[in-house]
Amino acid sequence: MSTVKEQQNKWVVSIADGKKLGEVKDVYFDSEVTKVAAILVAVEGLFGRRFFGIAREAIQVYGIDAWLVSASDKVVDLDQIPGSDAFIPVDDLRGRAIHSEGGTQIGVIEDILLDADTNVLGFTLSRVFAYGPLSERKTIARAAITSLGRKDSSMTTILSQAESLVVS
Repeated sequence: MSTVKEQQNKWVVSIADGKKLGEVKDVYFDSEVTKVAAILVAVEGLFGRRFFGIAREAIQVYGIDAWLVSASDKVVDLDQIPGSDAFIPVDDLRGRAIHSEGGTQIGVIEDILLDADTNVLGFTLSRVFAYGPLSERKTIARAAITSLGRKDSSMTTILSQAESLVVS
């Protein structure tokens, strides 16, 4: 298990030719926030830094020190990746509040927890307003979220699920 923050700034390397393609600068999730859908890489050039996207399907290995991509030509403009208009950037999730279905504030998202295949397991919380298991763990499982809300509105959970489901 790792966080998105731990994945940022890792090298992205082509398996085909060993070329460094850039560093992970941003992570985008599918519309249901169940998995990483694409990454944004920074590529240094003669005239400064440019940003490109790499679709999940092109990433072969999520390594400890680098992510390996099938080929150098998989680096494209982000808007060329199918479905990119529905992607949710990690920064749209960080700082988002989580409320119970009754409206009680539960916590605030700090980061996203990923498994070894970059599926979303849950969220770390920077602030927890509920006492009990959540305040001790400072994590909430993705499966406990009943509504993702929007960029400017909170996520919703059933408190009993949030307390009983453990991120693993």
